[in-house]
Amino acid sequence: MPLALRKLNLRGEHDLGPLEQRIVPTTGASDVLENVERLKDQLEFKKDHPFVRTGVGIAMAMHGGGLGFGRLDGAGGRLSLSDEGKIDVSFGFEEVGQGIVAVIEELTIAALQCDEDDITITIGDTNRVPHSGSTTASRGTSMVWHALERMKQEFKEKLCEKAAIITGEPKDELRLGTGGIYKDEVQVLTYRSLRKQLHHEDQVVVETSFDFPTTPDEVDGGHYLYTFAGVLAAVEVDLLTGQLTVTHLHQAISAGEVVNELGYKGQIEGGGVMSLGYSIMEDMGMEQGHYLKRNFDTYMLPTISDVPRLTVDAIEKLPDGDVHGPRGVGEIGTVAVAPAITKAIHNALGIWINKIPVDPLTILQALEKEGATWWNEFENEQPIVSHK
Repeated sequence: MPLALRKLNLRGEHDLGPLEQRIVPTTGASDVLENVERLKDQLEFKKDHPFVRTGVGIAMAMHGGGLGFGRLDGAGGRLSLSDEGKIDVSFGFEEVGQGIVAVIEELTIAALQCDEDDITITIGDTNRVPHSGSTTASRGTSMVWHALERMKQEFKEKLCEKAAIITGEPKDELRLGTGGIYKDEVQVLTYRSLRKQLHHEDQVVVETSFDFPTTPDEVDGGHYLYTFAGVLAAVEVDLLTGQLTVTHLHQAISAGEVVNELGYKGQIEGGGVMSLGYSIMEDMGMEQGHYLKRNFDTYMLPTISDVPRLTVDAIEKLPDGDVHGPRGVGEIGTVAVAPAITKAIHNALGIWINKIPVDPLTILQALEKEGATWWNEFENEQPIVSHK
């Protein structure tokens, strides 16, 4: 029934966004739901303990990239040929663990048909790099892609123009490749040699500045590019102790082309584990503006022993004619994990938990409140509380 209800109300490819604003056409919602529904039908549980209940929950989310309409959301980048004969790609982002350096490298190699040894990456130093906006809002990947799309053709033409003057070869027959400039399949000049033969002041530099794509509708904070997540959580609940174990966490993500597979999975799996923590163990209680737990001896974080089986499916398809490239996945892996887990608990016990973290005491108190304890109705793998 919940899946059937979702399908009846699922957004269509051309539907408006959550603030009634126009967004980029997308089938992301139906794509991720189809993925998790297929996996749900394949799950199997051990059924060898009379006091353990199992359940499966599904949740969905859509997440807007960028800061939204009416916000300062500028970006920029620069391509240049350095004095050392390297293609220097420069952005104002900072690397804070999100893997943006790997994304810059992968996208630059793809855009210029060069090799990782041909490039250097400069980030973070605002005296040396163009303004690129904040390292936030799942915008980094999109910004790098858009910047390179704007710069790559002019940069290629400038390099080939300089190489044509030096080699005497027709400019239109030259192209960039691994290690230097090529005519057909023959390298006619290395990047290092090209730079050495140019006058010192004869720089090859291309810069761009632009704003993150925003909805054409004047809706404050309205987003334009969205990613989608479908999350499936499988749980085991011990009726004797209230102990909750998440055994499988699967995420289907619709965000366009995967730029760096390791970074992509790392973001989604890492976000999933972070969400697992605040869903079942991390209690941020406060009193008079102060945290009640001040050390990690009482503030519990997930360890490797708490991590369930993690799987990620990347749905890369975008509607025909899409011109916005890969979307960022910095946050989408965190959004729908908690509701998927609480739905799985409901599926196992027939009880809705409406607070997180869902610790053992919360589960036992919820069972007692509903008049259901471990000695009641534990046979036949049925929910121990009927739905009200």
